Amino acid sequence: MRDQFMHTKALGYFRWICLSILLLLGNLTSYAQTPAWTVKENDFQYTMTYVGFLTLDGVRLNKTTDMVGAFVNGQCRGVANLIFVANQNRYYAYLTVYSNTQNEVVQFKIYDSSLNIIKDVPKTVSFVNNQHSGNLFQGYSFASPALSSSAEIVDVNFTGVARKSIAFNGNIISVFLDANQNLTALNALVSTSPGASIYRGTSPLVSGDNSIDFSSPVTLKIRSEDETVVKEWVVQIPPSITYQRKNATCYAKGQIKVGFAKAGSPITLEQNGTILATQSISNGETIFTNLNPGTYIVKAAGISKSITILQL
Repeated sequence: MRDQFMHTKALGYFRWICLSILLLLGNLTSYAQTPAWTVKENDFQYTMTYVGFLTLDGVRLNKTTDMVGAFVNGQCRGVANLIFVANQNRYYAYLTVYSNTQNEVVQFKIYDSSLNIIKDVPKTVSFVNNQHSGNLFQGYSFASPALSSSAEIVDVNFTGVARKSIAFNGNIISVFLDANQNLTALNALVSTSPGASIYRGTSPLVSGDNSIDFSSPVTLKIRSEDETVVKEWVVQIPPSITYQRKNATCYAKGQIKVGFAKAGSPITLEQNGTILATQSISNGETIFTNLNPGTYIVKAAGISKSITILQL
């Protein structure tokens, strides 16, 4: 009986030791994930530098314990923690990469301290001595997966305002509203490429939470999600355009009259891809005369209008 008791006690003690070892190993494994990235700077003669930001799975990292490391063939060549920059209200990594050889392939790894994970950055770079990439407005993107480089405006509207039409002509966007609409304090709704940011000058603009005077054209800057591209767009609200058609008859050819309040604006008449005439607005209108039956394209303020002259 006593032997059985001692055996049970020993077995329980053995199980406690095993459990303690497992717990200890678990803690060591978790701790081992924290990277011990170091660089022997004196072993290298060349450097290149980055001012960047870190993104994992679409989430911008924002802790000073988050890190980025640079590697060549598995050897650490640079490491930086995030630093908070108060005047930008953002976190940046100031990374220096070391090498003795030009054009070495440099890979990057990101450490997320909140999740205690390390991920590879898909994009690699070639080492170039004294090269610098990124700044506080356009930081270098260390991201997994890679972020979008698109910086487009895809739509513009205004809160509480009825939009008649919209036209894109390159980077110029014409939005047509009612003629009596007050343009001095409009709340612009700007739809952009996914993840892109909107700016007026260097100040951020919040879509749907702004007040802008559109009495004259407004320039907006769109910064892509990965911050590699900043594209300027001009948003304008032109006066309304009117069109009147006079069909051809047996005794007279047709006409197209274009009404537009902006004096001197060029109006172009095209047919089958060929420009037939370009005239300027005078006294609020211009008239294209002596037109044969057929379909014409009238272009005014970035708007293309198809008009068909009939034979009566």
